[in-house]
Amino acid sequence: MKILFLGAEVGPYASVGGLSQVLYFLPRALQQKGHDVRIFTARHGTMDTTGPGKKEWKLKPEIKNIKVPVYNTIQNEPIKGKPLFINCSVSSYSKAKAPKAYFLENKEYFTLRAHVFGYKDDHVRFALLSKGCLEWLLKLKEDNDDDWWPDVIHTNDWHTGYFVDLARNDKRYKSLLNKTPITFTVHNFYFQGNINFRYLAPKDRDTGVAPLAALNSTKLLKQNALLRGIINADEVNTVSPSHAIEVLTPEYAEGLEKTLNKVRGKITGILNGLDTKEFNPMTDPIIKNNYNLKNFVTARQKNKLLLQKEFTLSQNPKRPLIAVCGRISAQKGWDLILKMLPKLLLERPDVQVLVMGQGDERFQNELSIIQRDFSEQLSLHLQTDFRLPRRINAGADMVLIPSIFEPGGIVALEAMRYGAIPIVRRTGGLNDIVTEFNPNTGEGNGFSFKNKSSWSLYGAIITALTIYGQPKLWTRLVSNALSSDFSWEHAAREYEVWYKGVIEERKRATSATPHPAYST
Repeated sequence: MKILFLGAEVGPYASVGGLSQVLYFLPRALQQKGHDVRIFTARHGTMDTTGPGKKEWKLKPEIKNIKVPVYNTIQNEPIKGKPLFINCSVSSYSKAKAPKAYFLENKEYFTLRAHVFGYKDDHVRFALLSKGCLEWLLKLKEDNDDDWWPDVIHTNDWHTGYFVDLARNDKRYKSLLNKTPITFTVHNFYFQGNINFRYLAPKDRDTGVAPLAALNSTKLLKQNALLRGIINADEVNTVSPSHAIEVLTPEYAEGLEKTLNKVRGKITGILNGLDTKEFNPMTDPIIKNNYNLKNFVTARQKNKLLLQKEFTLSQNPKRPLIAVCGRISAQKGWDLILKMLPKLLLERPDVQVLVMGQGDERFQNELSIIQRDFSEQLSLHLQTDFRLPRRINAGADMVLIPSIFEPGGIVALEAMRYGAIPIVRRTGGLNDIVTEFNPNTGEGNGFSFKNKSSWSLYGAIITALTIYGQPKLWTRLVSNALSSDFSWEHAAREYEVWYKGVIEERKRATSATPHPAYST
């Protein structure tokens, strides 16, 4: 298949959050499976500092001048005295075994900006990115000098919802992409545009019916790009099967439950993968003692002793070491942790707890107070460190992830990859990643609880500690975790099936010949 990805940030060119990582690893995994994958994104100014060898990316000019229309063909006539076009260009970067990337260039909106996100005109910038991609596709078709044309276009998050809307509704692009299926992945339903739509007055809320406004119109800000992407895409998916079900409820839908339930037939979920080459306990240079399935018991004990020493905890490989890594916030379940933690440390003086991360000052202050009473059991590193989590996962016995909501669950994937057993609340991707360990059958890779209760979390920890006290069972559990397949190759296989299905659906929907089931 020929697959085109469209996204606001793509690693390694410009990387802010998880979206850039998905658009780095997934296209590469699909390319390795024999598909011809291309990526379209913006030429962000931050690329100057992220180039290979700290040098600027050497881009190849593709189209020197693309006049991106400010107005849409489904709107009224342009306003006199206002510009009709925004001048852009398209360049590319290609490297062996990696998908070819195309960049929309414009100094005012992208190249001279210091950041990828966070501007008052982000809605204009990403609507421009969407229209720029559509104009590039028009040029590709008009020139007819390249036999590459996408079999499917994969758009991502609210930034590209404008693309989906215009591709299906604007006269300039409708016929061009009539037979080309467009998929839309929502990585986070909270972000729907450049404002918080949940606080708009009912009369100002976008229904997705009115034509998309011009790039220089004040109306564009109040048009919900995520909503429009969901409505107009052929298929919609999110980053885990469980989260695809959760978002049909008011608790997780971020105000879009009515729309999502109307189109629920085209919503699915595919779990993100993990870069198993980068996160590999056998070769990772960040950890001291490398290991695999054959020698993990001894190596992990050595790593545990080093971890205990580094964080001034009593060095004893038999004492259970529980870690909590990442952002310290209510979403990550810290209200539950702080209610439970003093009781756990009091009842189980053998337990050690290591916390790494930063966030809400209220939670950090409470942690410091608890540490005063349990200084020999609780160690705090209230800072962000992108290398430390691997060392923690390589030595800690368990990792707490009691999230209130968690669409993907990458922390659990990383923990299991290194043999640290996750204790999670059953929500989103965590529900799909963690299988409850059964001591009778020896199956499962972690522990879990369901209710948003500190006592439920406490109970799951006690269950885990009980299994930890039985070395043979614990070794089996760690082996299960290390053997779990959550690679991007596994994710790519699921996307292959999804793409093939949406291609067939679009083909039937646009075919002049009726489906046999409907013929007489």
